[in-house]
Amino acid sequence: MTVTQDSPARTDFVALARKLAGRFAGRAAEHDRAGDFPHDNIAELVSSGYTAMTVPREHGGGGAGLEELCRAQEALAAGCASTAFAVNMHVHGIAMIAGIGGPAAERAYRAIVEDGAVIAGGFSEPGVGGNWWHPTTKAQPVKGGYLLNGRKGFFTGFPAADLLFLSAARTDDRGLPEPVGFLVPRPERGVRVTAEWDAAGMRATGSHSLLLEDLFVADAHMVGQPGTLPLMFMQGVHWAWCSFASVFLGIARGALETVVREQRSRTLHVLDRTVAHLPGVQFRVAEMRTRLAAAEAHLYQAVRADHDAAIVTDPLGHYIEMSVMKNSVCRLAHEVVTLAMQVQGGSALMSAHPLQRAYRDVVAGLLVPPNSDVTAEWAGKHALGVPVFAEPRWEG
Repeated sequence: MTVTQDSPARTDFVALARKLAGRFAGRAAEHDRAGDFPHDNIAELVSSGYTAMTVPREHGGGGAGLEELCRAQEALAAGCASTAFAVNMHVHGIAMIAGIGGPAAERAYRAIVEDGAVIAGGFSEPGVGGNWWHPTTKAQPVKGGYLLNGRKGFFTGFPAADLLFLSAARTDDRGLPEPVGFLVPRPERGVRVTAEWDAAGMRATGSHSLLLEDLFVADAHMVGQPGTLPLMFMQGVHWAWCSFASVFLGIARGALETVVREQRSRTLHVLDRTVAHLPGVQFRVAEMRTRLAAAEAHLYQAVRADHDAAIVTDPLGHYIEMSVMKNSVCRLAHEVVTLAMQVQGGSALMSAHPLQRAYRDVVAGLLVPPNSDVTAEWAGKHALGVPVFAEPRWEG
């Protein structure tokens, strides 16, 4: 889908997501059961123009803002959470790259709009956790670029990736590690899958573990200037954490819709009426709706915040606020799906029932960065005026 700057046509990406989610829902169980990557779903996302959603309109994309992205991802996740989570690395990644701009970003725009390219991002590393601005992957300067060596974990969406968004650290003039980002066309050598994704939840995301072995990356593929990677995370964290949260909110909303639909059709013969008439079911469904509303309110309050002003006045506070929101929404989403399991009863554990998949998928929201303990520590220190990065962190 190529849209020129003066074209009046514009895709409603939320409506598109709802349409696609209906089709993806019919394939979700099989992809989950097999643990295979949903190449068919990604192909539809590309051909429909969904993957160009966050490319700026002046570069031929959809120019979607943060709220439209989150509403669309929420709708998509209700159909297939794995597909929504996998493509999220692409749609929020290009939005963050757009914040830095430069030649690498412009090449990515063209590849996405004209060739249907898909981005997968690799920032998680063993021993690093969610501290993505401290990569252990080494970037050794060589003629024309760098050689990258290191390990990447949870490289979500890798099976469909045409472009790899990688982090690494080079050594600056003081002898200190300096984080750098690269957007690299998927190479024929230098990247090896060391472990294919095989997990309890989000089984179809293709979140493989990779080994980078003397991967040559040309200077031209650097994103922004050396050392700007942490700034990219600070400036673009709302794109990441809000869209992450929207996926898990979508899982919870889908669970509520499933429970309401099924309880209105299930009959208890001893009462000669549907299960929906039981007070216990009513109370739990009411609690599900309450927690879902709280999660939605927290997410979209964060979405509609003045991010530009926050980045200028208090970038660390902005990062912490978005991190607190992401953890809050994911916790509430997990609680909603847990209540759904209780309402549905033992049948929800059966492999054929969609709630067991929702329960396994929503748990991932509690585990993906940012780390909840670190976020709570930072938020408390920031609120109390205690230096966030002071060492030692605790006395005694």
